[in-house]
Amino acid sequence: MSGINLNRLKSLIIKEFYSVWRDKKSRLLLFLPPIVQLFLFSHAATLDIENISVAILNEDSTPVSREFLNKVSGSRYFKKIIYVKNLKELKDEIDTEHVRGGIYIKNDFTKKYLSRQKPEVEVILDGRHTNGSQIIGNYLGEIASSFNAQKDEVELVVRNWYNPNLYYHWFIISSLVGILSMSMVLLLSALSLAREKESGTFDELLVTPLKPYEIVAGKLIVPLFFGLIDAGLILIAAKFVFHLPMVGNIFLYYFALIWFLISISGVGLFISCFCKTQQQAMLLVFVFMFPAMILSGYSAPVENITPEFLQKLTIVNPLRFFLVISKGVILKNINFYFVLLNLIPIIFISIFTLFIANYSFKNRLE
Repeated sequence: MSGINLNRLKSLIIKEFYSVWRDKKSRLLLFLPPIVQLFLFSHAATLDIENISVAILNEDSTPVSREFLNKVSGSRYFKKIIYVKNLKELKDEIDTEHVRGGIYIKNDFTKKYLSRQKPEVEVILDGRHTNGSQIIGNYLGEIASSFNAQKDEVELVVRNWYNPNLYYHWFIISSLVGILSMSMVLLLSALSLAREKESGTFDELLVTPLKPYEIVAGKLIVPLFFGLIDAGLILIAAKFVFHLPMVGNIFLYYFALIWFLISISGVGLFISCFCKTQQQAMLLVFVFMFPAMILSGYSAPVENITPEFLQKLTIVNPLRFFLVISKGVILKNINFYFVLLNLIPIIFISIFTLFIANYSFKNRLE
C-alpha cells in the first residue's frame, strides 16, 4: 500500500468543506441547532422536580390540619394547590394528570394528634411517573418531619397508584413505545421525499397521473406500516421480558398509536418539503426529534420546564400527548374520553402537516 498523497487528501478535504458550506441551509443547521438545544436542554432536561401540583382533600378542617397544609403550600416545590371535596374529585384530578399527587387528611386527624396517637396523612402519588413520585414523597416526608418538630406525631402513608412498586421499567417502556416508533417513522418519511429529490426522480413522480394527495398517502402508508410493526414488537417484548401490564384496551391503544404515527409521518413529510438532499433531511430530523423528546414530559414533567413559554410550545408536540395516552392505557386503563382529550391535538397536527405537504406538491405542479 502506497503512502498517503497529501495533495489528493487536501483536495478531498477542500471538496468536502465546500459541499457542506456552499448550501445556505446546511450552514444554518451546523450552528443554530446546537445553540437552541443547549437552551432547551439546560432548562427542560433536569431531574429536579419543582412547580408540583397537588390535590388536597381535608376532611378535618381544623387549625392543626391547616397548619400542616400551610407548610405544604409554603414550600417552594409545590406551586399549584387544588382543594377537592371528596375522594372522587381527588381521583379524577390524578387520573387526568392535572396533579402529580394527592394529600388526604381524614376527619380524626386533630383528635389523634392531640392525644399523641400518630395521625396519618395519606399521600397518593401517580405511579406512572416513577422518578417524580419518589421525589415528591421525599419532599412531603421532609415537610412532615418539620411539622413534627422531632415529636414523631404525624405519619405519612404513601400509596402509588397504577405502579404500586414504582417499577422504573414500566414507566420507561410505556414511553419508549412512542419514542422508538417515532424515531423510525420520522426518519423514513423525511428521507423518502429527500431521496427522490436528490436522485432526480421527484419531478418524474410529479408528472405521473398521481394526484398530490395520492403521493402524500403513498409516502405516508409505508412508514406507518413499519412503525406499527415496530411498536407491536416492542409491546410483545415488554410483556414477556419485562412483564409490562397491559391493563387497558389494546385496540384503543392502537387506534391512538395510528393517529400518533400519522402525525409523525406528517412532520417527516413537512420536513422533507424544505430539503433538497438526504443530508439536510437527516439534520432536520434530529433538530426536531431531540427537542420533541425533551419537551414531551419523558425525562421531566412539562410543568417543570422553564421559562414558561416553553411549556406552551409543547402543545405542538404530538409525543407529549401520546405519552399520556400510552402510560394511561398500559398502566391505568383510561377510557376513550380521556384518550380523545389527548388525541385531538395529535389529529390537528396531522391535518396541518399533511395539508402543507399536499400544498407543496400542488405548488410544484403549477
